[in-house]
Amino acid sequence: MQSKQSRWLRLLAVLLAFMMVAAACGDDDEGDAGAGSDAGDAAADDSSDDSADDASDDSADDSSDDTTEDEPASDPVKIGLIAQTEELFAFPEVPAAAEALVSYANAEDGGNVELVVCNAGDAPESHVGCAQEFVNDDSISLVISAGFLANSAAANDVLVGAGMPVLTLGNDFIDYLTPGVFTVDPGLPGLAQVFFVFAAGEGITNGTLFIADDPAFEPFIPALEAIADANGIAINEVVPLGFEPDLTGPVSAANPDNEMWLFVLADGAQCTASAAAVDTVGYAGRTFANDLCMAEDVVSSGALDGWSGPIVSSAPTVDGGDDVTLINRILDEYGGSDAQNAGLSGWSFASTWIAREVLETAGAGASRADVAAVLGSYSSSDVPGLDSVTCPGPSAWTGACNMAPLMVTVSDGQLTSPDGFVQLDFSELDFLLG
Repeated sequence: MQSKQSRWLRLLAVLLAFMMVAAACGDDDEGDAGAGSDAGDAAADDSSDDSADDASDDSADDSSDDTTEDEPASDPVKIGLIAQTEELFAFPEVPAAAEALVSYANAEDGGNVELVVCNAGDAPESHVGCAQEFVNDDSISLVISAGFLANSAAANDVLVGAGMPVLTLGNDFIDYLTPGVFTVDPGLPGLAQVFFVFAAGEGITNGTLFIADDPAFEPFIPALEAIADANGIAINEVVPLGFEPDLTGPVSAANPDNEMWLFVLADGAQCTASAAAVDTVGYAGRTFANDLCMAEDVVSSGALDGWSGPIVSSAPTVDGGDDVTLINRILDEYGGSDAQNAGLSGWSFASTWIAREVLETAGAGASRADVAAVLGSYSSSDVPGLDSVTCPGPSAWTGACNMAPLMVTVSDGQLTSPDGFVQLDFSELDFLLG
Protein backbone atom coordinates (compact mmCIF):
# COMPACT_ATOMS: atom_id res chain seq x y z
CA MET A 1 0.00 0.00 0.00
CA GLN A 2 2.68 2.50 0.96
CA SER A 3 4.82 1.75 -2.05
CA LYS A 4 1.91 2.28 -4.45
CA GLN A 5 0.99 5.59 -2.83
CA SER A 6 4.57 6.82 -2.79
CA ARG A 7 5.01 5.90 -6.42
CA TRP A 8 1.76 7.67 -7.33
CA LEU A 9 2.68 10.82 -5.38
CA ARG A 10 5.97 11.12 -7.20
CA LEU A 11 4.27 10.65 -10.57
CA LEU A 12 1.52 13.11 -9.70
CA ALA A 13 4.07 15.74 -8.79
CA VAL A 14 5.86 15.21 -12.10
CA LEU A 15 2.57 15.25 -14.00
CA LEU A 16 1.37 18.48 -12.43
CA ALA A 17 4.69 20.17 -13.00
CA PHE A 18 4.71 19.04 -16.63
CA MET A 19 1.18 20.26 -17.20
CA MET A 20 1.97 23.73 -15.85
CA VAL A 21 5.11 24.05 -17.92
CA ALA A 22 3.41 22.76 -21.07
CA ALA A 23 0.45 25.06 -20.62
CA ALA A 24 2.70 28.05 -19.97
CA CYS A 25 4.24 27.40 -23.32
CA GLY A 26 1.94 26.84 -25.34
CA ASP A 27 -44.33 33.74 -16.57
CA ASP A 28 -45.32 37.18 -17.52
CA ASP A 29 -46.52 36.04 -20.93
CA GLU A 30 -49.15 33.80 -19.37
CA GLY A 31 -50.45 36.73 -17.33
CA ASP A 32 -50.81 38.88 -20.45
CA ALA A 33 -52.61 36.07 -22.25
CA GLY A 34 -55.04 35.75 -19.35
CA ALA A 35 -55.77 39.47 -19.34
CA GLY A 36 -56.45 39.42 -23.08
CA SER A 37 -58.83 36.51 -22.64
CA ASP A 38 -60.75 38.33 -19.89
CA ALA A 39 -61.10 41.42 -22.06
CA GLY A 40 -62.44 39.33 -24.94
CA ASP A 41 -65.00 37.67 -22.66
CA ALA A 42 -66.21 41.04 -21.41
CA ALA A 43 -66.70 42.32 -24.95
CA ALA A 44 -68.59 39.17 -25.92
CA ASP A 45 -70.94 39.55 -22.95
CA ASP A 46 -71.98 43.07 -24.03
CA SER A 47 -75.04 42.46 -26.25
CA SER A 48 -76.31 46.02 -26.95
CA ASP A 49 -75.23 47.94 -30.06
CA ASP A 50 -74.30 50.99 -27.98
CA SER A 51 -72.25 48.89 -25.65
CA ALA A 52 -70.59 47.23 -28.59
CA ASP A 53 -69.70 50.66 -30.05
CA ASP A 54 -68.38 51.78 -26.67
CA ALA A 55 -66.37 48.62 -26.34
CA SER A 56 -64.98 49.17 -29.82
CA ASP A 57 -64.01 52.74 -28.95
CA ASP A 58 -62.50 51.65 -25.65
CA SER A 59 -60.61 48.93 -27.42
CA ALA A 60 -59.21 51.42 -29.89
CA ASP A 61 -58.24 53.80 -27.08
CA ASP A 62 -56.60 51.01 -25.12
CA SER A 63 -54.73 49.88 -28.21
CA SER A 64 -53.48 53.40 -28.78
CA ASP A 65 -52.41 53.79 -25.17
CA ASP A 66 -50.59 50.43 -25.10
CA THR A 67 -48.74 50.88 -28.38
CA THR A 68 -45.09 51.63 -27.89
CA GLU A 69 -42.04 51.15 -29.96
CA ASP A 70 -40.65 47.64 -29.69
CA GLU A 71 -37.71 47.59 -27.35
CA PRO A 72 -34.54 46.15 -28.87
CA ALA A 73 -33.99 42.51 -28.01
CA SER A 74 -31.48 41.97 -25.24
CA ASP A 75 -28.12 40.55 -26.17
CA PRO A 76 -27.89 36.77 -25.87
CA VAL A 77 -25.81 35.12 -23.20
CA LYS A 78 -22.86 33.50 -24.92
CA ILE A 79 -21.33 30.14 -24.08
CA GLY A 80 -17.88 29.41 -25.46
CA LEU A 81 -17.19 25.75 -26.31
CA ILE A 82 -13.78 24.27 -27.13
CA ALA A 83 -14.69 21.05 -28.95
CA GLN A 84 -12.21 18.32 -29.88
CA THR A 85 -13.62 17.35 -33.26
CA GLU A 86 -10.57 16.98 -35.48
CA GLU A 87 -7.83 14.39 -36.08
CA LEU A 88 -7.50 11.03 -34.27
CA PHE A 89 -9.45 11.46 -31.02
CA ALA A 90 -12.60 13.30 -32.08
CA PHE A 91 -15.87 13.71 -30.19
CA PRO A 92 -18.40 15.33 -32.58
CA GLU A 93 -21.25 14.48 -30.20
CA VAL A 94 -20.00 17.22 -27.84
CA PRO A 95 -20.92 20.24 -29.99
CA ALA A 96 -23.95 18.37 -31.38
CA ALA A 97 -25.49 17.87 -27.93
CA ALA A 98 -24.65 21.44 -26.87
CA GLU A 99 -26.18 22.90 -30.03
CA ALA A 100 -29.31 20.78 -29.61
CA LEU A 101 -29.82 22.03 -26.05
CA VAL A 102 -29.28 25.66 -27.01
CA SER A 103 -31.78 25.34 -29.87
CA TYR A 104 -34.32 23.80 -27.49
CA ALA A 105 -33.76 26.48 -24.86
CA ASN A 106 -34.29 29.28 -27.37
CA ALA A 107 -37.32 27.68 -29.03
CA GLU A 108 -39.20 26.28 -26.04
CA ASP A 109 -37.74 27.43 -22.75
CA GLY A 110 -37.55 31.20 -23.05
CA GLY A 111 -33.84 31.23 -23.64
CA ASN A 112 -31.69 33.77 -25.42
CA VAL A 113 -28.50 31.79 -25.72
CA GLU A 114 -25.72 31.72 -28.28
CA LEU A 115 -23.18 28.91 -28.52
CA VAL A 116 -19.80 29.88 -29.92
CA VAL A 117 -17.84 26.78 -30.95
CA CYS A 118 -14.10 26.63 -31.52
CA ASN A 119 -13.03 23.31 -33.04
CA ALA A 120 -9.68 21.86 -31.97
CA GLY A 121 -7.63 18.75 -32.68
CA ASP A 122 -5.31 16.34 -30.90
CA ALA A 123 -2.54 18.76 -30.01
CA PRO A 124 -2.59 21.16 -27.05
CA GLU A 125 -1.62 24.06 -29.32
CA SER A 126 -5.02 24.07 -31.02
CA HIS A 127 -6.80 24.10 -27.66
CA VAL A 128 -4.59 26.92 -26.43
CA GLY A 129 -5.48 28.82 -29.60
CA CYS A 130 -9.20 28.37 -28.93
CA ALA A 131 -8.74 29.40 -25.31
CA GLN A 132 -6.91 32.57 -26.35
CA GLU A 133 -9.65 33.33 -28.88
CA PHE A 134 -12.26 33.26 -26.12
CA VAL A 135 -10.06 35.23 -23.72
CA ASN A 136 -9.83 37.99 -26.34
CA ASP A 137 -13.61 38.04 -26.84
CA ASP A 138 -15.14 40.39 -24.27
CA SER A 139 -18.61 38.98 -24.95
CA ILE A 140 -17.59 35.54 -23.63
CA SER A 141 -17.58 35.09 -19.85
CA LEU A 142 -17.87 31.29 -19.50
CA VAL A 143 -16.21 28.50 -21.47
CA ILE A 144 -16.90 24.77 -21.70
CA SER A 145 -13.53 23.12 -22.31
CA ALA A 146 -13.83 19.66 -23.88
CA GLY A 147 -10.18 18.82 -24.44
CA PHE A 148 -8.84 15.31 -23.98
CA LEU A 149 -6.12 14.69 -21.37
CA ALA A 150 -3.27 17.25 -21.61
CA ASN A 151 -5.34 19.38 -23.99
CA SER A 152 -7.74 20.42 -21.26
CA ALA A 153 -4.93 21.33 -18.87
CA ALA A 154 -3.26 23.51 -21.49
CA ALA A 155 -6.46 25.33 -22.46
CA ASN A 156 -7.72 25.70 -18.92
CA ASP A 157 -4.46 27.26 -17.78
CA VAL A 158 -4.90 30.02 -20.36
CA LEU A 159 -8.57 30.52 -19.49
CA VAL A 160 -8.12 30.61 -15.72
CA GLY A 161 -5.10 32.86 -16.09
CA ALA A 162 -7.38 35.41 -17.74
CA GLY A 163 -10.06 35.07 -15.05
CA MET A 164 -12.37 33.00 -17.25
CA PRO A 165 -14.58 30.47 -15.37
CA VAL A 166 -14.46 27.02 -16.92
CA LEU A 167 -16.64 23.92 -17.08
CA THR A 168 -14.30 21.19 -18.24
CA LEU A 169 -14.19 17.56 -19.25
CA GLY A 170 -12.62 16.12 -16.11
CA ASN A 171 -10.22 13.60 -17.59
CA ASP A 172 -7.13 14.70 -15.70
CA PHE A 173 -6.36 15.14 -12.01
CA ILE A 174 -5.30 18.74 -12.52
CA ASP A 175 -8.82 19.55 -13.75
CA TYR A 176 -10.09 18.89 -10.23
CA LEU A 177 -7.36 20.81 -8.43
CA THR A 178 -7.32 24.10 -10.35
CA PRO A 179 -9.32 26.97 -8.80
CA GLY A 180 -11.94 28.28 -11.21
CA VAL A 181 -12.25 24.97 -13.09
CA PHE A 182 -15.32 22.80 -12.47
CA THR A 183 -16.73 19.63 -13.97
CA VAL A 184 -19.91 17.55 -13.84
CA ASP A 185 -18.01 14.60 -15.26
CA PRO A 186 -16.73 11.96 -12.84
CA GLY A 187 -13.44 12.08 -14.73
CA LEU A 188 -10.50 9.83 -14.00
CA PRO A 189 -10.44 10.16 -10.19
CA GLY A 190 -14.21 9.85 -9.99
CA LEU A 191 -14.26 7.12 -12.61
CA ALA A 192 -11.75 5.11 -10.61
CA GLN A 193 -13.74 5.56 -7.44
CA VAL A 194 -16.95 4.55 -9.22
CA PHE A 195 -15.38 1.42 -10.64
CA PHE A 196 -13.93 0.25 -7.37
CA VAL A 197 -16.68 1.38 -4.96
CA PHE A 198 -19.21 -0.43 -7.14
CA ALA A 199 -17.02 -3.50 -7.69
CA ALA A 200 -16.25 -3.79 -3.97
CA GLY A 201 -19.99 -3.71 -3.31
CA GLU A 202 -20.32 -6.64 -5.70
CA GLY A 203 -17.80 -8.62 -3.66
CA ILE A 204 -14.93 -8.32 -6.13
CA THR A 205 -11.48 -8.45 -4.53
CA ASN A 206 -9.05 -8.60 -7.49
CA GLY A 207 -8.80 -7.75 -11.14
CA THR A 208 -6.83 -7.07 -14.28
CA LEU A 209 -6.39 -3.52 -15.60
CA PHE A 210 -6.27 -3.18 -19.38
CA ILE A 211 -5.18 0.31 -20.35
CA ALA A 212 -4.54 2.13 -23.61
CA ASP A 213 -0.89 1.82 -24.58
CA ASP A 214 -0.35 5.56 -24.85
CA PRO A 215 2.05 7.78 -22.87
CA ALA A 216 -0.87 9.98 -21.84
CA PHE A 217 -2.44 7.09 -19.93
CA GLU A 218 0.67 5.76 -18.22
CA PRO A 219 0.73 8.23 -15.28
CA PHE A 220 -2.73 7.09 -14.24
CA ILE A 221 -1.79 3.45 -13.65
CA PRO A 222 -0.44 3.91 -10.11
CA ALA A 223 -3.44 6.10 -9.26
CA LEU A 224 -5.85 3.41 -10.38
CA GLU A 225 -3.90 0.80 -8.42
CA ALA A 226 -3.88 2.94 -5.28
CA ILE A 227 -7.61 3.74 -5.46
CA ALA A 228 -8.42 0.08 -6.05
CA ASP A 229 -6.28 -0.88 -3.06
CA ALA A 230 -8.03 1.71 -0.89
CA ASN A 231 -11.30 -0.03 -1.75
CA GLY A 232 -9.98 -3.51 -0.96
CA ILE A 233 -9.34 -4.58 -4.54
CA ALA A 234 -5.96 -5.79 -5.77
CA ILE A 235 -5.00 -4.95 -9.35
CA ASN A 236 -2.55 -7.81 -9.77
CA GLU A 237 -1.69 -7.26 -13.42
CA VAL A 238 -1.69 -4.40 -15.92
CA VAL A 239 -2.01 -5.16 -19.63
CA PRO A 240 -1.35 -2.38 -22.17
CA LEU A 241 -3.50 -2.50 -25.30
CA GLY A 242 -2.57 -0.96 -28.62
CA PHE A 243 -4.86 0.30 -31.36
CA GLU A 244 -4.69 -2.61 -33.79
CA PRO A 245 -8.02 -4.18 -34.84
CA ASP A 246 -7.13 -7.61 -33.38
CA LEU A 247 -6.25 -7.52 -29.66
CA THR A 248 -6.71 -11.25 -29.03
CA GLY A 249 -3.02 -11.74 -28.28
CA PRO A 250 -2.59 -9.35 -25.33
CA VAL A 251 -6.07 -10.02 -23.97
CA SER A 252 -5.55 -13.80 -24.01
CA ALA A 253 -2.39 -13.34 -21.93
CA ALA A 254 -4.40 -11.94 -19.00
CA ASN A 255 -5.34 -14.07 -16.00
CA PRO A 256 -8.84 -15.51 -16.58
CA ASP A 257 -9.15 -16.33 -12.87
CA ASN A 258 -9.25 -12.67 -11.87
CA GLU A 259 -12.74 -11.66 -10.79
CA MET A 260 -12.81 -8.47 -12.84
CA TRP A 261 -11.35 -7.25 -16.09
CA LEU A 262 -11.32 -3.44 -16.22
CA PHE A 263 -10.74 -1.67 -19.54
CA VAL A 264 -9.63 1.99 -19.55
CA LEU A 265 -9.43 2.77 -23.24
CA ALA A 266 -9.20 5.75 -25.56
CA ASP A 267 -12.09 5.33 -27.99
CA GLY A 268 -14.80 3.13 -29.44
CA ALA A 269 -12.60 1.38 -32.01
CA GLN A 270 -10.21 0.19 -29.32
CA CYS A 271 -13.19 -0.88 -27.25
CA THR A 272 -14.68 -2.90 -30.13
CA ALA A 273 -11.41 -4.73 -30.64
CA SER A 274 -11.14 -5.44 -26.91
CA ALA A 275 -14.70 -6.76 -26.73
CA ALA A 276 -14.07 -9.09 -29.65
CA ALA A 277 -10.95 -10.40 -27.94
CA VAL A 278 -12.77 -10.98 -24.66
CA ASP A 279 -15.44 -12.90 -26.53
CA THR A 280 -12.81 -15.00 -28.32
CA VAL A 281 -11.02 -15.79 -25.08
CA GLY A 282 -14.31 -16.65 -23.37
CA TYR A 283 -13.65 -14.75 -20.15
CA ALA A 284 -16.41 -15.50 -17.60
CA GLY A 285 -15.78 -12.79 -14.97
CA ARG A 286 -17.14 -9.24 -14.69
CA THR A 287 -16.12 -6.80 -17.42
CA PHE A 288 -16.03 -3.02 -16.93
CA ALA A 289 -15.25 -0.15 -19.31
CA ASN A 290 -14.85 3.62 -19.10
CA ASP A 291 -17.25 6.07 -20.75
CA LEU A 292 -14.93 6.83 -23.70
CA CYS A 293 -15.19 3.14 -24.55
CA MET A 294 -18.97 3.11 -24.64
CA ALA A 295 -19.67 5.10 -27.79
CA GLU A 296 -23.11 4.78 -29.38
CA ASP A 297 -22.04 2.63 -32.31
CA VAL A 298 -20.13 0.25 -30.04
CA VAL A 299 -23.02 -0.09 -27.61
CA SER A 300 -25.66 -0.52 -30.33
CA SER A 301 -23.58 -3.23 -32.00
CA GLY A 302 -24.12 -5.49 -28.99
CA ALA A 303 -20.38 -6.05 -28.56
CA LEU A 304 -20.53 -4.77 -24.97
CA ASP A 305 -23.65 -6.62 -23.82
CA GLY A 306 -23.12 -7.60 -20.21
CA TRP A 307 -20.38 -5.01 -19.62
CA SER A 308 -20.79 -2.32 -16.96
CA GLY A 309 -19.32 1.12 -16.49
CA PRO A 310 -19.76 4.62 -15.08
CA ILE A 311 -21.19 7.40 -17.21
CA VAL A 312 -22.13 11.00 -16.66
CA SER A 313 -25.53 10.59 -15.11
CA SER A 314 -27.20 12.83 -17.72
CA ALA A 315 -26.44 10.33 -20.47
CA PRO A 316 -29.93 9.69 -21.83
CA THR A 317 -29.87 6.02 -22.73
CA VAL A 318 -30.81 4.54 -19.37
CA ASP A 319 -34.38 3.41 -18.90
CA GLY A 320 -37.24 5.38 -17.49
CA GLY A 321 -38.05 8.78 -16.11
CA ASP A 322 -39.17 12.14 -17.44
CA ASP A 323 -35.57 13.34 -17.55
CA VAL A 324 -34.57 10.62 -20.00
CA THR A 325 -37.61 11.36 -22.17
CA LEU A 326 -36.75 15.06 -22.25
CA ILE A 327 -33.08 14.56 -23.06
CA ASN A 328 -33.86 12.10 -25.86
CA ARG A 329 -36.52 14.43 -27.30
CA ILE A 330 -34.12 17.37 -27.34
CA LEU A 331 -31.42 15.35 -29.08
CA ASP A 332 -33.89 13.83 -31.55
CA GLU A 333 -35.73 17.06 -32.44
CA TYR A 334 -32.91 19.59 -32.29
CA GLY A 335 -29.76 17.52 -32.79
CA GLY A 336 -27.95 17.23 -36.09
CA SER A 337 -26.38 14.21 -37.71
CA ASP A 338 -23.68 13.98 -35.03
CA ALA A 339 -26.11 13.92 -32.12
CA GLN A 340 -26.09 10.67 -30.21
CA ASN A 341 -27.24 9.42 -26.83
CA ALA A 342 -23.93 7.93 -25.72
CA GLY A 343 -20.27 8.84 -25.69
CA LEU A 344 -19.67 12.31 -24.23
CA SER A 345 -23.13 13.57 -25.18
CA GLY A 346 -24.41 13.39 -21.61
CA TRP A 347 -21.51 15.42 -20.24
CA SER A 348 -21.94 18.05 -22.96
CA PHE A 349 -25.70 18.25 -22.37
CA ALA A 350 -25.30 18.72 -18.63
CA SER A 351 -22.45 21.22 -18.94
CA THR A 352 -24.40 23.34 -21.43
CA TRP A 353 -27.53 23.26 -19.25
CA ILE A 354 -25.54 24.45 -16.24
CA ALA A 355 -23.63 27.06 -18.26
CA ARG A 356 -26.91 28.59 -19.42
CA GLU A 357 -28.30 28.70 -15.87
CA VAL A 358 -25.13 30.25 -14.51
CA LEU A 359 -25.02 32.96 -17.17
CA GLU A 360 -28.70 33.81 -16.82
CA THR A 361 -28.34 33.99 -13.04
CA ALA A 362 -25.35 36.29 -13.36
CA GLY A 363 -27.33 38.50 -15.73
CA ALA A 364 -26.70 40.09 -19.11
CA GLY A 365 -23.39 41.86 -19.29
CA ALA A 366 -22.05 40.21 -16.14
CA SER A 367 -18.29 40.28 -15.76
CA ARG A 368 -16.20 37.15 -15.72
CA ALA A 369 -15.65 37.62 -12.02
CA ASP A 370 -19.42 37.76 -11.44
CA VAL A 371 -19.98 34.63 -13.53
CA ALA A 372 -17.15 32.87 -11.71
CA ALA A 373 -18.80 33.67 -8.38
CA VAL A 374 -22.12 32.20 -9.55
CA LEU A 375 -20.49 29.06 -10.95
CA GLY A 376 -18.33 28.65 -7.85
CA SER A 377 -21.44 28.48 -5.66
CA TYR A 378 -23.74 26.61 -8.07
CA SER A 379 -25.96 23.91 -6.58
CA SER A 380 -28.88 22.11 -8.18
CA SER A 381 -30.79 18.85 -8.19
CA ASP A 382 -32.91 19.94 -11.18
CA VAL A 383 -30.50 19.38 -14.07
CA PRO A 384 -32.12 16.68 -16.23
CA GLY A 385 -30.56 13.30 -15.55
CA LEU A 386 -28.26 14.44 -12.77
CA ASP A 387 -28.76 13.37 -9.19
CA SER A 388 -27.08 16.48 -7.77
CA VAL A 389 -24.51 19.10 -8.68
CA THR A 390 -22.73 21.18 -6.06
CA CYS A 391 -19.76 23.47 -6.64
CA PRO A 392 -17.14 23.55 -5.32
CA GLY A 393 -16.25 19.96 -4.54
CA PRO A 394 -14.87 18.81 -1.20
CA SER A 395 -11.43 19.36 0.23
CA ALA A 396 -8.78 20.07 -2.40
CA TRP A 397 -10.98 18.60 -5.15
CA THR A 398 -12.75 21.91 -5.78
CA GLY A 399 -13.65 21.00 -9.35
CA ALA A 400 -15.64 17.87 -8.44
CA CYS A 401 -19.20 19.20 -8.68
CA ASN A 402 -20.91 15.89 -9.58
CA MET A 403 -20.84 13.57 -6.59
CA ALA A 404 -23.16 10.94 -8.08
CA PRO A 405 -22.15 9.32 -11.37
CA LEU A 406 -24.35 6.53 -12.69
CA MET A 407 -23.35 2.90 -13.15
CA VAL A 408 -25.02 1.20 -16.10
CA THR A 409 -24.92 -2.24 -17.66
CA VAL A 410 -25.14 -2.72 -21.42
CA SER A 411 -28.04 -4.94 -22.43
CA ASP A 412 -29.39 -5.67 -25.91
CA GLY A 413 -27.33 -2.88 -27.43
CA GLN A 414 -28.44 -0.18 -25.01
CA LEU A 415 -27.12 1.45 -21.86
CA THR A 416 -29.91 -0.02 -19.80
CA SER A 417 -30.27 -1.80 -16.48
CA PRO A 418 -29.11 1.19 -14.43
CA ASP A 419 -27.32 0.10 -11.29
CA GLY A 420 -28.03 3.45 -9.66
CA PHE A 421 -26.08 6.51 -8.68
CA VAL A 422 -22.82 5.84 -6.88
CA GLN A 423 -22.38 8.53 -4.27
CA LEU A 424 -18.77 9.69 -4.22
CA ASP A 425 -16.81 11.49 -1.58
CA PHE A 426 -13.75 12.90 -3.27
CA SER A 427 -12.24 13.70 0.11
CA GLU A 428 -11.63 9.96 0.42
CA LEU A 429 -9.02 10.47 -2.32
CA ASP A 430 -7.05 12.99 -0.28
CA PHE A 431 -4.44 10.29 0.41
CA LEU A 432 -3.34 10.69 -3.22
CA LEU A 433 -2.20 14.23 -2.46
CA GLY A 434 0.00 13.37 0.51
